[in-house]
Amino acid sequence: MSRARHAAAERGIILVAVLLAVAIMSVMVVAAAALTRAGIGNEQLEQRRLASHLALRSGIEAAKALILAAPDDRRLLFTGDNEAVDLGNGVSATVSLRDAGGLADLNRSDPQLIEAVARSGGLGKAADGLAEKITELRKQAAPGSDVGQPPAKVGRPPPANRNLNAAVPGSEGAKPPVAPIVFLSLDQMPALLGIESADAAALAPVLTVYNPTGQINPLAAPDEVLQSIPGLTNRDISDIAMARRKGAGKDDSRLQQLIQRLPGLLSLRRPRVFMIEVRLAGGPGILPGSAARAVVRVTPEALMPFGTLALEEE
Repeated sequence: MSRARHAAAERGIILVAVLLAVAIMSVMVVAAAALTRAGIGNEQLEQRRLASHLALRSGIEAAKALILAAPDDRRLLFTGDNEAVDLGNGVSATVSLRDAGGLADLNRSDPQLIEAVARSGGLGKAADGLAEKITELRKQAAPGSDVGQPPAKVGRPPPANRNLNAAVPGSEGAKPPVAPIVFLSLDQMPALLGIESADAAALAPVLTVYNPTGQINPLAAPDEVLQSIPGLTNRDISDIAMARRKGAGKDDSRLQQLIQRLPGLLSLRRPRVFMIEVRLAGGPGILPGSAARAVVRVTPEALMPFGTLALEEE
């Protein structure tokens, strides 16, 4: 009787061990399957990211083609409007082009204009004193200056930006004066001007560091910039809007009168630096909403038609 009970107890222990082993194996199989699915998911996500990256680069090249296809008068009217483009294989995107000359330049534009643009661009009273700060920074960055930061660190632009002030064959007017480079990007405004990072980011639609002359192309300027130009009346702004609708270029008589009335502030020189934004709209194998931004410079004197001054993806 005791032997039978002992044998039954052993069989019970063996059964429990078998069930426990089966449970452990089941957990391992489920975990392995989950890891496999996660690995497949990550691989698919990386494939979509790569496809999106390539599509965005194609969009930038499509934007360059649009620039090359447009005559000079049409390039003056690049105001950042979205244009739908087909990138092939069912992938669609929107491309926007803006003449960088439509924005106030932190390095080259009149400091009072920059302050006014920043104020109307959303900075409000926090823009007070901005012109004085910029003027002082430019003095420090001027060649031979021994005040503040040394010119070797502040006044030397990166290689891509070094020839931004060079004259382009066939462009109107003489070579603009070379301004000391204080800002390499808008991201430096919080550190150099004491502006909050969020406020600096909000000024991106009206300020730049890529306007080659610092003068404003009125046909490409946002309303906030136009309203900040001293001496420009509401009637003038209305005339500019009319010229845009008509597709008028540099030969428009009203625009020429404005330029003569406001020398040094407005310009209709041939555009040569353009701000590009590409955003993927849809298509197989990509991440809709992915975007890329680039700043390119037309370089007719070089072997390649464009030089890239900035490029980023999000």
